[in-house]
Amino acid sequence: MKGVMKRITTQVEELDEDDAGDVLEKEYHDAKRKKKKMRKGGGSDRGRTSSKKKAAAAGSSSTTNGAARDEEHETSAPSGSVAPPSSSKRVLKRKRFHNFCPNILAHDFLSYRRVDRIFHRATIRVQNDEPRSSSSSSSGSGGGMEASALSSSVKVIKNRPFIVFSLTGDLFLQEQAVRIVGLLIAICRGLIDDDIIDCIFDEEFTSLVPAPPAPHIGLLSGEATYMTWEGRMKTILNARRTDRYSKGWNEDEVVATVEEWERDMVHDVARGWYCGGEEEDGRLKTETRWLEDVLHPWARRTKALLHDYRGWKASQKTEGPSFLPPLGSINPDVPQLFEKVLYHLREADKSGLWPSTTPNRQLVMLSTTSNEDDNPLNNTKKKAAALSVAHMKAKKNSQSRQSAYSFTEGEGGASGSFSVGAMPGEQCAQPKGNSLFPNLVRAAFELEIALRPIEHHRENRNAQFRPHTDNGAGAGQSTSLIVGLGTYVGGELVVEGERRDIRYEAIEFDGWNERHWTLPFQGERYSLVWFTPKGCEGVRGIDLDLPTT
Repeated sequence: MKGVMKRITTQVEELDEDDAGDVLEKEYHDAKRKKKKMRKGGGSDRGRTSSKKKAAAAGSSSTTNGAARDEEHETSAPSGSVAPPSSSKRVLKRKRFHNFCPNILAHDFLSYRRVDRIFHRATIRVQNDEPRSSSSSSSGSGGGMEASALSSSVKVIKNRPFIVFSLTGDLFLQEQAVRIVGLLIAICRGLIDDDIIDCIFDEEFTSLVPAPPAPHIGLLSGEATYMTWEGRMKTILNARRTDRYSKGWNEDEVVATVEEWERDMVHDVARGWYCGGEEEDGRLKTETRWLEDVLHPWARRTKALLHDYRGWKASQKTEGPSFLPPLGSINPDVPQLFEKVLYHLREADKSGLWPSTTPNRQLVMLSTTSNEDDNPLNNTKKKAAALSVAHMKAKKNSQSRQSAYSFTEGEGGASGSFSVGAMPGEQCAQPKGNSLFPNLVRAAFELEIALRPIEHHRENRNAQFRPHTDNGAGAGQSTSLIVGLGTYVGGELVVEGERRDIRYEAIEFDGWNERHWTLPFQGERYSLVWFTPKGCEGVRGIDLDLPTT
């Protein structure tokens, strides 16, 4: 289990010079630490800091496990000297915890988190003759359990061990802790293979693979640490036994009171598991319900996703997705209804005028543009840049925040996505695509009339989307209509876990509220998405005043 817990936590690892995300994170943290040292020193010290910066740039100081070790190393070196080069560089590699929170997605900056440690804190057995404070007694019986039931359950509890896990990190997302524990239980019970950890944390695998939430019965906030402020104030700010500073919450009486409260809380949690009673075989009913309603169904669904992940991972070593059927297996004929709009999409692609994708939209896209030529049967793809690269560029703030997110064409999310149609009111600029490709706009809205009436649509070219919900200018739309066109295999749309084939098959979904994404594909793939922005109700796209060509 220790090995599994270690794989979930954030580790200091050797810096991979070929990993742009690692390099950017290393540069960001180095700059942050040097800035902090400059702030501590004043006047003449700043000159020394500057010389140390130059020495570091010459190859002296690399990161180790913490700032303290580097500070000792630098202050011990003679002024103006260059420290010997380090044998290796190390970086603290954060992980993307979007699969451990129900309302955070991979492209959200909050998902990039640090979990420092997961450990077995204690094993407890509640004795029926244990004294309990009045506050803990009311807390323990407040969950709908009568005093008599509580008394009888305690006699059983004393023979059953309860394990207390402790998790430490920089900031916990909603449900992150219970989902980490749920994943540990699933792996330890053998319900899923441990390579599910690689799958859940792999940001290049676009499907959502949510970790299972353990029951919230056992979740409580243990403590908060304020190490930076303790150093500045020379005061202990969270109750614990220490003589580091004389002031603060380290008095014996205070610490003893907090420790007593913690014991009562943990024991009340153990009693809470008995609220539902026991099965005939002695298993807790609360546990049985969770296994049958949550964990086992999750394991069945996730095994299928893990199978897809293994196939996708193996395909990264080849030129094309080996887990997809060959392009020759599909019918290349284009239904007559879609011929005109597909022709104009291809013409727009060839024109070189295809508009660039907005930076924020690039964060939810992966590029799958062909490298070599315009042949839709060409399987060679450009490797998408890591999502962490865009985030670290923005975090470093070395350029404008918007351009920091931008990728170049064919990298990251710059596959090509733009809007045409009508935008609400005067506050929103009308899409450039209206004047660039008027024939495409007309053909697209003629197609939507054949499908259903709507006012706005978006063209996507060879774009694979990460899980996201729609937003942006004209936000507030609900129902969206989408259809796929072109010669491709794969590329199904997934809406809240339900897979739908959209190749020449239009479907409706709530793009504003339902998470949706694109599965990997091979070949030439366009998609049209129609929606009605809030404020454009009653405006027909086909009635737009478009230039003639």
